[in-house]
Amino acid sequence: MATTSFTTRIDSELKTQLDRIARFEDRSASYMANQAIRAFVEERLATRDLLETGLALVDQGAPSLAANAVHDWLRADDDRSFPKHDG
Repeated sequence: MATTSFTTRIDSELKTQLDRIARFEDRSASYMANQAIRAFVEERLATRDLLETGLALVDQGAPSLAANAVHDWLRADDDRSFPKHDG
């Protein structure tokens, strides 16, 4: 895969930690930063895809949950059952 340069500024303590992890892994700090950025980008793209899919399903009339029901469930004790859809 072709590569290109990317320059950024990071906290010096973070750079120290990155260098330390790179040494543990027997890799360069550049390689480790590239892997971290790749994981970040993949996660963000996957999240975006899920949101777009969810919105398309809602537009098509798929069953949905009320936002307050989800918020209540997230704040509840671990043994609370998942809310039922609105329909």
